[in-house]
Amino acid sequence: MTVVANGAGTIAISNDCIDLLGAENDAALTDPWGAMEKLPESHPYQKIGIDNVQKALDAFCGILAKHEADYTIGHDTQGKPVNTFLPTILGTLKPSYIIPKTHDSTKLFSVEHVLVCGIEGMRDLSPKLCADMLKRHTWLEKTKFSTTILPSPLAHSHRGVNALDIARTLNTEEGLAWLETSLGRLAPTVDLILIPPILGTSGTPKIHRRIEDTLATPVEELLSIPPGVGGIRLREVLMQEATALGVRFMENIKITGNVCTDTVCHAIVAHDKDDLSLTARAFILASGGILGGGLATSPDAVEEVVFGCPIAGGDEKCRTGTKALGSHPISRLGVSVDSKLHPLNLDGSPYRTNVFVAGRTLGGYDFVHEKSGHGVAIATGWLAGKNAAHMLGMEKNQWESVSIPTNASPAQPALSTARSLPQRLSFSAPEWSARALSVSACSA
Repeated sequence: MTVVANGAGTIAISNDCIDLLGAENDAALTDPWGAMEKLPESHPYQKIGIDNVQKALDAFCGILAKHEADYTIGHDTQGKPVNTFLPTILGTLKPSYIIPKTHDSTKLFSVEHVLVCGIEGMRDLSPKLCADMLKRHTWLEKTKFSTTILPSPLAHSHRGVNALDIARTLNTEEGLAWLETSLGRLAPTVDLILIPPILGTSGTPKIHRRIEDTLATPVEELLSIPPGVGGIRLREVLMQEATALGVRFMENIKITGNVCTDTVCHAIVAHDKDDLSLTARAFILASGGILGGGLATSPDAVEEVVFGCPIAGGDEKCRTGTKALGSHPISRLGVSVDSKLHPLNLDGSPYRTNVFVAGRTLGGYDFVHEKSGHGVAIATGWLAGKNAAHMLGMEKNQWESVSIPTNASPAQPALSTARSLPQRLSFSAPEWSARALSVSACSA
């Protein structure tokens, strides 16, 4: 398995919480599983089946446990898994499903006195604004909130300090000593301390546990804006797992075309220092949406940039929404797939039978509005990998007998591209092969 990427992907700037399904009809959801059953057939969760969503999340939780990442899932009084509402730096409450214990807000709704801490020079968090907004929630209107600004552990800078700057400092013994000293005199007077996401960049909970043990007071991180320290922690865990499984990575690679015959893709053409033909028997497309660069927009169309998969509804009609702050039609654009995640033509026929699509490249959902980003990515990524592996195992002899056209030119039928290729390019470029290729983070 080889991952071909042009960047680190958006996970590195996100948080480390897994949103499964957090909103429905503009209202926050407590029960994501009940709402999932009512989603339209075009939604990725319905496409792959709710049973597969559950299996994917189970596999993901197994990876987290293997690498000692301390995560939890909230449950209601009957023991049913539900979303947990997490405080943000703006004082809002965000529903999420699988959460690291550094964000576990269970104690927030049961304690009497909460301290919200900002840091000198860190403009992302105004403790007073956060506390005032939190008190507006019915669940917290009787809670006492206090605020403070901690002295910065960094020398004065020409720019504002962000959470990632402080988190890197807390990777050191000096940084830990700063936080323990700064909070030590305040901790005995409150029941819970809320801080920005600054407890180091490691995917393990060692720093969080040490701070809580030293202070003898619960400490919870607020969800913040990018750069997302939590996303860096989660990416570290996933990279460790991928490395242990022998996955190879080719980074800073730009995809410029592909080689296909009929409904089968044989290679993608990439550019590093030189043009390179990357051949494989199966491909997983997880290159993101418009933000990640997997989908490109023009005044009258939306294109999938690697394989040229058809995108329905990408004309000018998708540019206008009916609600200023609601779900926008362009947010739901993406590749249409079958239940195995093969891309489809606009008439529903197979487009590429050895390509599997996952994550934000898929159409049929608005991950921002419904709060399902990492959930869809995990569920469809897991199934895409499983289906690709099954195809390679079941059809090994068939695929080994295929003749791959390595010297096709842009004018020949064997070539299919999402964008026009430079005329100088031919597919006699050096070849590199793998059983399966995952194309990700196309332009992030």
